[in-house]
Amino acid sequence: MSDSQPAKTPKKNSGLKRYTTSETGLIAWFAENHVAANLLMLLIMVAGLIAVGSIRKQTFPDFDSRVVQVVIAYPGSAPEESEEGICLKIEESLQGLEGIKSINSSCYEGGATVNVESSQDFEVEELLDQVKLRVDAITSLPEQAEKPLIRKLQFGEATLWISVYGGENRKQRRAYAQQIRDEMAAVSGMGLVELVGDPQPEISIEVSEQTLRAYNLSFDEIAQAVRTGSVNLPGGSIRSEGGNILLRTKDQKYTAEEYADLTLRSFPDGSQLKLADIAQVKDGFSESDFFTYFNGKPASMLRVKKTGDQNELEVARLAREFISDKKLQLPDGIEVDYWGDISYYLNGRLEMMMENMVAGAALVFLILTLFLRLRIAFWVIVGIPICFLGSLWLLPLTPWPTTINMISLFGFILVLGIVVDDAIVIGESVYQQISEKGHTLDEVIRGAQKVAKPATFGVLTTMAAFAPILFVGGDAAPFFEAICMVVILCLFFSLVESKLILPAHLAQMKIQHRENREPNWLERIQDSVQARLQLFIERKYQPALEWSIKNRWLTLSIFFSMLIVTIGLVAGGTVRSQFFPDVPSDFIQVELQLEPGSSIQTRNQRLQQLELALNQVEERYEKQNSQQPELVKHQLTFASGETRGEMVVELTKPEQRSLDAVSFSKQWREQVGDLPSVKLLKFNASTNTGGGAALSFQLNGNNPQNLAQAATELEQRLKKYQGVFNITNSLSQGSREIQLKIKPSAESLGISSRDLGRQVRQAFYGEEIQRIQRGRDEIKIIVRYPAEQRKALTSLEGLRIRTSSGATVPFEEVAEISNGIGYSTISRVDRKRVATLEADVTALAEPNKIVETINQNFPQWLTENYPDIQFSLGGASMEEAKLMNRLAIAAMIALLLVFALIAIPLHSYSLPLIIMSVIPFGFVGAIVGHLIFDLSLSMMSIYGLVALGGVVVNDSLIMVDFITRARLDGQSLDQAIRQAGSQRFRAILLTSLTTFFGLAPIIMETSLQAQFVIPMATSLAFGILFATVITLFLIPCLYRIHEDFRHWIGSRGYLEQHSV
Repeated sequence: MSDSQPAKTPKKNSGLKRYTTSETGLIAWFAENHVAANLLMLLIMVAGLIAVGSIRKQTFPDFDSRVVQVVIAYPGSAPEESEEGICLKIEESLQGLEGIKSINSSCYEGGATVNVESSQDFEVEELLDQVKLRVDAITSLPEQAEKPLIRKLQFGEATLWISVYGGENRKQRRAYAQQIRDEMAAVSGMGLVELVGDPQPEISIEVSEQTLRAYNLSFDEIAQAVRTGSVNLPGGSIRSEGGNILLRTKDQKYTAEEYADLTLRSFPDGSQLKLADIAQVKDGFSESDFFTYFNGKPASMLRVKKTGDQNELEVARLAREFISDKKLQLPDGIEVDYWGDISYYLNGRLEMMMENMVAGAALVFLILTLFLRLRIAFWVIVGIPICFLGSLWLLPLTPWPTTINMISLFGFILVLGIVVDDAIVIGESVYQQISEKGHTLDEVIRGAQKVAKPATFGVLTTMAAFAPILFVGGDAAPFFEAICMVVILCLFFSLVESKLILPAHLAQMKIQHRENREPNWLERIQDSVQARLQLFIERKYQPALEWSIKNRWLTLSIFFSMLIVTIGLVAGGTVRSQFFPDVPSDFIQVELQLEPGSSIQTRNQRLQQLELALNQVEERYEKQNSQQPELVKHQLTFASGETRGEMVVELTKPEQRSLDAVSFSKQWREQVGDLPSVKLLKFNASTNTGGGAALSFQLNGNNPQNLAQAATELEQRLKKYQGVFNITNSLSQGSREIQLKIKPSAESLGISSRDLGRQVRQAFYGEEIQRIQRGRDEIKIIVRYPAEQRKALTSLEGLRIRTSSGATVPFEEVAEISNGIGYSTISRVDRKRVATLEADVTALAEPNKIVETINQNFPQWLTENYPDIQFSLGGASMEEAKLMNRLAIAAMIALLLVFALIAIPLHSYSLPLIIMSVIPFGFVGAIVGHLIFDLSLSMMSIYGLVALGGVVVNDSLIMVDFITRARLDGQSLDQAIRQAGSQRFRAILLTSLTTFFGLAPIIMETSLQAQFVIPMATSLAFGILFATVITLFLIPCLYRIHEDFRHWIGSRGYLEQHSV
């Protein structure tokens, strides 16, 4: 029938009996105007499909930094010199500057970094300008310190890494790495490609002390000769009649050969003393004992990062394709490979979401088909893609713009189990209505309107539970915003679909009447399920409900007992709580730190022992699992300090191996055994969502000695806890020092402390003569002793100090020597020195309980012994404490919003309290699920509990609404409760089963991607099962108790009135 034809009654088996309705309202209008409903559905789906292609895809959301970073290189300096010469002066210059929240300084060998964090209500760009002005105005920075680098700190993970490895010629390997970098940078859409980790090119002029004395030379004379003989200098211009002619002195040297040919002295006989006559001029790299090996071969590293609004998946694809082609073009001995491709995990999570959405939707469809009509089940399931596509449409357009990333995908997976609940409630109500009254447009509308108000407010309560989290703020704000916006938008479109689109589809669907025909196989199954369900309601549920209402206080006590036992499981440690969950990774990171004073040779030996142990474990695994591919895909080894080294091992994907990263790292650690001279050997094979160590504490004060002693005491206390390991103390001693002091007799020779320090620095560290630009490299020209003369204390003793007259005196005549031990690093927070103690924990320990115990005991001891030292949480512990405080405030706001949204449809102030009182009971099922699957209660679990609270409130609200409506129709209280329970049994059972089975595929996943979301899915899936019992039994009992109190209060008022 076309739209232009008059309405008429169709034949018996053709579907609707009427095409117009007397009902009013938005639901009725869309149900009657199915074209409008279909156009709305098409608009949402088309807009969503367009957004799928245009929305930005990246691994992590954009974290907007509020930190201004000041970095100053101070070559050759010790941490204490960096603190005194740089940090203290910068901190003093920033004193009183508006908009500063905190100042964190780190002083280390060779420089210092100062991070200035802005307050939330202050623009970072404005603070950046003010910091630049203040720092640039400092005139007393050390002479040898380089120009400050001041910038807004940017967060960003590498999309993937590229290793150029093999060959013994470092220059050649680096040249190929630079060539690859330049060629990749020229590819459209590639992103930023950086060469990292390589020592900088350097031209060194090495002169021995014996040569200096033989020619009566000094480092100053050599430096001056180089500066004057290697120069480009503009000379102005000649203003001739033919035009201006520029004048330039162009004699800059660029190679070691050119510098070696410089003239130091010219003699009367015409002979000359060249630099090559007295020095070795080397065109190489800055002196460093650091190295990088990839797959056992020396390597140069390239880092590929997305920039701006680039699509990370596209950047990674371009990089992979480029490297695949480049492998065929490299010379013999040089290899190139990519690794650490984090876009794999974004792709994996997208695929996991799609696969589980399809599997979950299939299970939901099967369940709905068993309990409802096939066509009703189909149109309910259509709501899932509508909600998801609608969310994708609006995600970039909200006040909290969101991309497709690994965090926002959490939200889609979370909402997968609850997004069709609203449609199920509407569909079930319509099915019940048309089953009783016939399939007409009016009955479809009445069935939808019967539950529309409580169902709408029920979904709004879930949205209200997530909305305050958007305003939590802090460093983790993008994390919360990504999940919450997805959930809120999906629920919003579930309201649109279930109230405006679904009724029109249910009104237009064709119903096959069964008169005069045998039911088919599906209808027979449906009839059997309906009969058994009705029988269960009548024979099992109704008697149990009557008993629970009759014994309502006992029923309430049983539920309370279960809640208390559940809390005890968590408090007693049976179910562990770990706010930031640890998930096995595909990467194993090993950090090696030797005892202070250990040699570089010892460091290299220990790294070789780690590599040997790794190979042994891998060989043993491959023998036991010959049918599986190799276990270790890539291996990176590098030295990060004179006493530090690290290894990064990339394993094959979990689907290709039978051993997870945590188990493999344990075997590796056992194979390594005890290594002498090792202070710290840390294996990390898990992905910690919150980052940092599980335990972190800070001590701060201005007395270094008291600070060190207090830190040692806290370190000893941490060692007493079972399961605590890898304890690190930032105030641990660093390298040995030789401290120099000028003798009084030196002053009579015209030698000052500055002269002494500068000449010692020239000999052992070197003096930077000039810098030149050669291609894309900035190259330092350094003059100093040869390397072999800088490795022994005797070289210092043999040093000759030059006086202002040009004479030389032995070093020991003008300088006093004393030995000492310095710090490896010095940290400062808000102008005070800080000691940071960090530790990891095994499954035997709970970080939360250890933090609680330390907080109870240690501050009191600290006050009694070192009152000038302050104690606070740091790292993951501090972030967890701050975050929990902000989340607690958000929870209070959410509860107020939920209360208001329940009170409005119920027209009551007390009934919302009944419904909200059942929210904690959903915790029982969630904890049981964590216990079954041996999961820790984590931040992801909390998200599942928030969603669970919304579902419990939704079902409970509709139950209470039905009871209230039945009482308004004149039924007795107990009769209204029994009828509401029977009428809502199927809908409540359906929402619970569909949520559980919708999330079941995720819970059973074994991939790395699923491990992050399994706690969230477990909280919601198992919590919803117990929520079914809550809604069907506890809510009716609480409603009855509520009425008992009303009756009791009313009776007391009546008695008091009549007694007066």
